[in-house]
Amino acid sequence: MTPSEPLNLSASLPADASSVSKPTPDNGSAQLIALDLIDEPARALRDTMDEQALAELAESIARVGLIQPLVLEKAGARFRVIAGHRRLIACQIVKLSPVPAIVRQKGAVDPLAITIAENYHREAVNPAEEAAFFHQVVTERCSNDIELAAALLHVKVSYIDDRLLLLRGDASVLAALREQKISLAVARELNRCKTPATRAWLLDAAIRGGATGAIVKRWRDEYDGVLEAVELGVGSPTAAPSEAAGAAAVALTCFFCRESDNPHMMVNLWLHSYCKKLVDQLCFGGSTQTPNGA
Repeated sequence: MTPSEPLNLSASLPADASSVSKPTPDNGSAQLIALDLIDEPARALRDTMDEQALAELAESIARVGLIQPLVLEKAGARFRVIAGHRRLIACQIVKLSPVPAIVRQKGAVDPLAITIAENYHREAVNPAEEAAFFHQVVTERCSNDIELAAALLHVKVSYIDDRLLLLRGDASVLAALREQKISLAVARELNRCKTPATRAWLLDAAIRGGATGAIVKRWRDEYDGVLEAVELGVGSPTAAPSEAAGAAAVALTCFFCRESDNPHMMVNLWLHSYCKKLVDQLCFGGSTQTPNGA
């Protein structure tokens, strides 16, 4: 998601986040630096990158060279990237060395400000990585003040809250989101599941079927409805959660074959109870077995 306001690439966030420093113009000139002297950022915003986009960038660099210089910070006898992490990886892929770079002295510019500006104006950031980054900014730079973090990052408080909720949700859901196996909408719905067993089952179904957030919401609503019915029917506050979770599986069982696999291919089928009995008699002779006799 693109922030509501554009970020200034040359802006610098102060060590004391209680105030925002004025933009610092970039007066550095590019120089050539050997690739093997450059280290990746100490804390990169991205843990994952779009492989196709990265391959296309590498192909472009191999063909025309690195047009936009890296921005590096002096680190002893070596250099560390503060802007251009993806470009560095692409240069490593095509073994381009030396590379053009603008070198800043340590502390001359805040790497966090450059990281924010660079990534929000390029390839979309994975929500799971964004969540980790927001947590870093909120805890390390803003003394847990989300409103201050929102002002510094030029995003809404609700946007940061939404991402931070991912960190408080299920770890398996967060991992699937980071690996781009599910969408952000699906992750939100899964984290609303009432039981871990239901969430794990629906996560697997969502990954295998490529389900959308709307589909997972329908599954979750059906499961939650059955869980509530089971809890009311059991009538005991000490009933084992596994009993309700097991009964909830009926909510996504195929009416015809009586199997629960491939739930992403199922559709709602509403029948009166007396109509269902009639169909059971006509199709299965009143039996509750599957058509193949299982």
